[in-house]
Amino acid sequence: MITLMRVRSRFSAIFGAVLTSVAALVVAMPAVSAEPDGSGVGVRPVTLIVDGEEATGRVYEPGGPVRDLIVAVHGYGRGSEDFGDYLVGLARRTGTPVLAMDQRSAVSGWRTGEWNVWAGWRDTVAATQWYRGENPGIGRTVLWGWSQGGITSGLAAAYAPPGTFDYWVDTFGHADSFSAWLKAALLNGNMRAQIERDAGGCAPVLCPQAYAERSPALLAGRINVRRTLLVHGTDDAVVPYPTTVEMRTALALSGKPVSVYTVVSGRDPDGRVVPGFHGPSPAFFESGCVVERLLLGTEPVTGGDHDYLIDLARGVDTAPPAPPNAVCAG
Repeated sequence: MITLMRVRSRFSAIFGAVLTSVAALVVAMPAVSAEPDGSGVGVRPVTLIVDGEEATGRVYEPGGPVRDLIVAVHGYGRGSEDFGDYLVGLARRTGTPVLAMDQRSAVSGWRTGEWNVWAGWRDTVAATQWYRGENPGIGRTVLWGWSQGGITSGLAAAYAPPGTFDYWVDTFGHADSFSAWLKAALLNGNMRAQIERDAGGCAPVLCPQAYAERSPALLAGRINVRRTLLVHGTDDAVVPYPTTVEMRTALALSGKPVSVYTVVSGRDPDGRVVPGFHGPSPAFFESGCVVERLLLGTEPVTGGDHDYLIDLARGVDTAPPAPPNAVCAG
């Protein structure tokens, strides 16, 4: 049985090889830009070649000079269209492009919507490098993933070359592939087999190294961003809240600055106070506000770790003020 110490000790060699391969994994192909709709935001399809396969996605572009970049990473069973209307609004309010990949494509061996966290992080890093190359004046790059996109974006934050991302916002994301494998049978009949395929075709007991390499909590020391911001609802039955406790603990033990938003209850877009569940919930909308505040410069990112509690049912909201015209949990 390979011990956790042995698993961790092999990361250095693997990480060096990964950095070398990432530098040359992307070849861009031409894409046609869509005309902006009434929102003033254009949606441009993206097609890249990553690891010799076609990787697709889209970028929501509000027009004007490109100063910053949001990289969005979708959840299980979805593609780059996930929360598309919300991302259009986010691009419009912030004046910032939002880049989202499908996590490979309909013609790849890794099909969009499946558990493709390894291909997903590589597509995410490749697309970020491509877009930053097109726009060398980009200042801050905010990486934001939710649900499965939380673990995928965490891998991107850990394996990307230094300086690729400035902040990582993780919304009710898995902290490790071991617990995701255990939970999978209760969530979707195909998910466990897909997790095993992503890890090389084996269960965790047979190849723990592969699962460790796909676990952001075990890679916390390599997450090279200015700050990680974790947002999670306590009523989450899909990815339980303790996964965020796990991720926060791993970051703290690694000396990485972290902010944690705990959402017990908050407002939905209709103004109703509801529990902090998984999906289009107060936790998701609060994390969008975190992204906006990072771009506005109003999100606290200095002075040690920060903890915020939102429980509107009990009149508690310690989060920073909402950005203008944004829908947050509070």
